[in-house]
Amino acid sequence: MNSDTERSKAAMKIADAVRRGEPVYLEPYREPKVWGVEGIGEYWYGAEEGEKSSIAVSGGCRSPFSEVMKICAPEVLGKKVVRSFGARLPLVKILTPKNRLSVQFHDAKNELWVVTGVDREVAWETPAVIIGFSPEKVEAFGSGVTEKYRDALEIYGDRLDALVQTMISSGLEREMERVKNAAVAAENPDASPDVKKALEEFRRAEEELESFYNYRPVGVGDVVAVPSGTLHAAGPGIEIVEPQIPGPTQSLEDGATYPVRYAFPGYASRYPGAGKTLDVERCGEMKPEVAPEDAPEVLNDTEDIKLERLPGNFSDKGLEVNRITLSPGAAYSVSGNGSFHSLVAVEGSADIAVGENKRGIPEAVPGGRMLLVPASAGDYVISSDNGARIIDTFSPVKE
Repeated sequence: MNSDTERSKAAMKIADAVRRGEPVYLEPYREPKVWGVEGIGEYWYGAEEGEKSSIAVSGGCRSPFSEVMKICAPEVLGKKVVRSFGARLPLVKILTPKNRLSVQFHDAKNELWVVTGVDREVAWETPAVIIGFSPEKVEAFGSGVTEKYRDALEIYGDRLDALVQTMISSGLEREMERVKNAAVAAENPDASPDVKKALEEFRRAEEELESFYNYRPVGVGDVVAVPSGTLHAAGPGIEIVEPQIPGPTQSLEDGATYPVRYAFPGYASRYPGAGKTLDVERCGEMKPEVAPEDAPEVLNDTEDIKLERLPGNFSDKGLEVNRITLSPGAAYSVSGNGSFHSLVAVEGSADIAVGENKRGIPEAVPGGRMLLVPASAGDYVISSDNGARIIDTFSPVKE
């Protein structure tokens, strides 16, 4: 924007379009991550405050969507939605990891993963996500699995620090920085005996830690619910659409990345560049269980249209996610709309008609747009000439 005045005018014009019921395209905020493809790991579609807001595009105008929301939140979200959940737009992300994400859990939010792509060049031989504890460890330790996991984390952190310090004292710090991974850098066949010993001890600790993780194989189209309190991490090369209610993250383990991003407790002073100390002391807050595989709930299934409510159990927090599957030539009508709907096509292509206004629903690709239909739009129709599968994120309307 050239000035605050021009930005304000653009926000007002887009707000006027929303009041008329016109859909708005959202361009994502790009969140840099070292594990992301080309340095970008997350694409955010929402109305977060400040620089992390999506950009709303309508009628040649562009504005941070957070600014538009300040003007016309009830028209965007729906008056009943605002009364029930406040003037807050749920966040939708697209994740594009080239490396495994950090293992973490959330104490105050649920997430939902919809797998939209697998990059076979960087994915594991069997593409998978970490979700909950392994059945073997739960069977062995029961409710004590979180305490045993914490013990394994502390040993792993100790061995990782020992490896890093041995590499530094051996003059291999630059090699760690070059490959971005201490363990990979230590695998040099010409490494000293001290480095080889430190690597061997680290690998043993790593193997024990890995035995606590439940690896669930996934493919394109799979849906994974991540309830609050559930240990989880996405594997490399798995592109994910992730609707969520924003909230804090508790990180537990980040592999052997170097420079160290997240330091283990007791070692933070060694790594002043680390952005966070891992929340190992909070392991006891996690659910000591194997994560259930919740199936979508079929709401409607005809020859042409299948409507499913995706799992996640976060409707009481103001978020629901449906999957709409359209056969070629099918049309799905929505009437009496009282909520916003964020729409993205994960397979095929589709259009939406609001009155005389017809627009394409964008494909779920990294950096692409998402279409937001405001509550003010009222009735609309989604149609597809060749068939499509659409993810629809919205807030439930409570009478």
